[in-house]
Amino acid sequence: MSIIRLLQRDDFRIGELVQLVQSDPAIAGRILYFANAAAFGRSRPIVSLQRGIVALGSFRVRDLVIGLSVMHSHKSGSCTAFDYEVFWGHSLATGIACQELAHFAQIASEEIFTIGLLARVGELALASLFPDEYSDVLVLAREQGLETAPLEQERFGLDHHELAATLLGEWGLPEVLVMAAFHHENPDAAGFDDGSRVHTLTLSLSFASALAHLCMVDEESRWSLLPALLARAARLGIGGVALNALVDRMVERWREWGAKLKVRTQDIPPSPKFWRQPSDAPDGYGAR
Repeated sequence: MSIIRLLQRDDFRIGELVQLVQSDPAIAGRILYFANAAAFGRSRPIVSLQRGIVALGSFRVRDLVIGLSVMHSHKSGSCTAFDYEVFWGHSLATGIACQELAHFAQIASEEIFTIGLLARVGELALASLFPDEYSDVLVLAREQGLETAPLEQERFGLDHHELAATLLGEWGLPEVLVMAAFHHENPDAAGFDDGSRVHTLTLSLSFASALAHLCMVDEESRWSLLPALLARAARLGIGGVALNALVDRMVERWREWGAKLKVRTQDIPPSPKFWRQPSDAPDGYGAR
């Protein structure tokens, strides 16, 4: 919150931002790590926090600090039906998948990482604000195969989409990111113009979430996800070969970041095993 308030001023200095980030050594280290990852190919690594913040830009640093701070503060909680480990595993995978899709989404990778990480923050907020009531909602949804949003509206007068958008807006994230987060679970219902920046960003975030779901299920379940996943990729102009490479990079970075952030991940077979050739795949599905 101190960083948000600082960056709302017109006369803030980078030194003040550096001082605030330095107050949390864990966050400072991760910002440096992220700055070096974003500056891949530099002849010399970034070792100064000030250089790292300048390289990323003040507002991208703000967004990253928000995302990492929310993660650090809510690794567990008292909502018994809410799986905090699965939530953060999926959220981290979504953020990393978003980075891999930054080119298609027409946005800087650092910005889209944050919105991927926080797109479902409304669910976390409901679990934090109403742990017992939200646990009942989740159990009911699972037992009866229902969507959670209508149940949330009935119980709380708002759903996780609205709560996420409210939080992201209050934290100062750009409106285009807030809109993408609000609509990412059902992008076609948003009514955005085809090819517009917000439409492409929403499709990218939705696809990133689907890729993250791929990481969270068992190998047998992944086969049922392939047809829809390939169709989503095609809407962004991503073919099977490019998707293979994207998934491999995403999984490698997901496991790497999971180890750094203490988020549970799992082994995923590399694409030559997962995206098999048509002759080896069940029901005719395979790499194209």
